[in-house]
Amino acid sequence: MLSLLRYPLPLFLVISLIAASFFAGKFFPSSPTPLIASEKCPGSMEQIRLKDYELIHPLLLTDVTEQSEALRSIQTDISHYIDGVKSSQKADDISVYFRRLDNGSWFAINPNSTYNPASMIKIVYLITYMKMAEKNPLVLNKTIFFDHHFSEGNKQNIVDFQLQAGNYYPVRDLLKYMIKHSDNDATVLLSQNMDVGVYNKIFKDLNVPIPNPSTEYFISVSDFSKFFRILYSASYTTTELSEFAIELLTESTFNQGLRIGIGNNIKMAHKFGERIIGVKSQLHEFGIIYYNNTPYLLGVMTSGNSLTQLSEIIGEISRIAITDYKGLTGG
Repeated sequence: MLSLLRYPLPLFLVISLIAASFFAGKFFPSSPTPLIASEKCPGSMEQIRLKDYELIHPLLLTDVTEQSEALRSIQTDISHYIDGVKSSQKADDISVYFRRLDNGSWFAINPNSTYNPASMIKIVYLITYMKMAEKNPLVLNKTIFFDHHFSEGNKQNIVDFQLQAGNYYPVRDLLKYMIKHSDNDATVLLSQNMDVGVYNKIFKDLNVPIPNPSTEYFISVSDFSKFFRILYSASYTTTELSEFAIELLTESTFNQGLRIGIGNNIKMAHKFGERIIGVKSQLHEFGIIYYNNTPYLLGVMTSGNSLTQLSEIIGEISRIAITDYKGLTGG
């Protein structure tokens, strides 16, 4: 190889290179200052992944471990309201889960208490049929004969629809009646014809306790949020089936909870559950509120003496949440 020393550089070129190096050092320092120096990285994260495959583990859910400081004002206002409600004995127990769905920030109030989810568990039946439809799309068109109204199961106190005995119903329609009207007859028909293995696997995949048919089931507000989150992110079933399921949830006719706080003009995908155990009542509702292109998930689970009082409490928590959220997002 020829030595570069045999061909010395012209003087004007040497001067030009020295000048270029000086200006590069002046205007482009070797250790540039970060553009967002104050942004805090999350301390730790938790992930839930499917374990069905040997070489891949598809991601279902990701959580920043720490609750959000940016949402602290909403959390504080709701906490103060809950303290007042409980001190006046209008409720025995209240739990709240809030999550911004555009960036994953979240908080939970009283997250360790558990409740009977009642009719909210119907969302798991819905997800079960979405998973069944992945393998066989024709399952949604299958017809099931409805012979009589079922006496089994818990008494339904909030009713605005009933199936007509002696008719065949497509699974697609039964899913609609189960979610839109929370119809128990439709739910029993669907439960009798679903793949129980798929149903149980949903709980297992999400690290949520699997219901035991012989005992009463209880679940926390944080665990229940996972069912809504996997539908919204389409991380558990296909995008088309997730969209179908969420669309059904937007048709829910229940307006005695979260809807009180947000009014009638904001789209919401939601499911409620109510249960009376002895002299005590439980009323819960989860909803994805599609506010101003920055949707959020709000779940409220309550127990107390009166469904009417619990309904008002859920409505007020919903009002506080959206009022503060509007201020936070500049809405």
